Amino acid sequence: MENYAKEIVELALPVNDLSRGQLVAIHENFKVHDLEQFQAGRNRARGVLKTPSFDDFKSYVLGNTQSENSVPEVKVYAPVFVDHKNVSATAILNFKVVGLAQGHCDHKAVLQLEPTVVWEKLNQLKDNKLNQKRFATLLEDWASVFAATSETGETIHIAEAINAVRNMKVGASSTTDSSVSNMQETRSVFDKVEASSTAGKLPSYFEIIDPAYVGLDDKTIRLRLVVNSSDGEPSFALQIVKEELLRNEIIQEFKEKVIALLPENPVRIGAFSA
Repeated sequence: MENYAKEIVELALPVNDLSRGQLVAIHENFKVHDLEQFQAGRNRARGVLKTPSFDDFKSYVLGNTQSENSVPEVKVYAPVFVDHKNVSATAILNFKVVGLAQGHCDHKAVLQLEPTVVWEKLNQLKDNKLNQKRFATLLEDWASVFAATSETGETIHIAEAINAVRNMKVGASSTTDSSVSNMQETRSVFDKVEASSTAGKLPSYFEIIDPAYVGLDDKTIRLRLVVNSSDGEPSFALQIVKEELLRNEIIQEFKEKVIALLPENPVRIGAFSA
């Protein structure tokens, strides 16, 4: 009888209001079900659009921001967050909803720029050592893209640079300095590797004109040629000159283009999560 009495009490008062905030106490056997899946459509828009196109990003943001609000004459502009690591921008379309302090933040549009073929290749090559044959083949394959220069900035024809790489030799020498006193002994060995070519001119730098990401403006990407020696055989590596500054230039340009695309929307550098 006691068990039946307890069940009768619980069924008679399934919900109790609590004095703290909006909290209520619900009997443990009562479950909340969302019936949206059985309806003809959703209760509200949500989801994520991902696109590499500036125009499609703009049209989707402008076309869906007002749909989140029930008061058409009240304009609410979705904030846009620019991710400086991934060269992407995310617009939170239901960040702010009329009548509420904040929306659900689950309806988004993401503009993700695609790296160019050249920029992707440069990042694969960066600081990787190539032997003489592979590096010469690389220059031949990318002859229309690479512009070779000397240490002083003198232009070197790419055919001459390829010829110089194919006919290169490396000489190495070592010099040892030592100093001894009653209290200490120091020694240092200086290894000098000198690269030279029997034909053509060996470049010190390469320059490439490329936007780095599709949709940005062309920029000059400068590469430093580093030559090392391993068992008397030359190895080659390319380093992006002032890479950190170049990447910062890319993200600042991207932000400026997003601002120009959506001038009334607040644009910030950073990533937002809710």
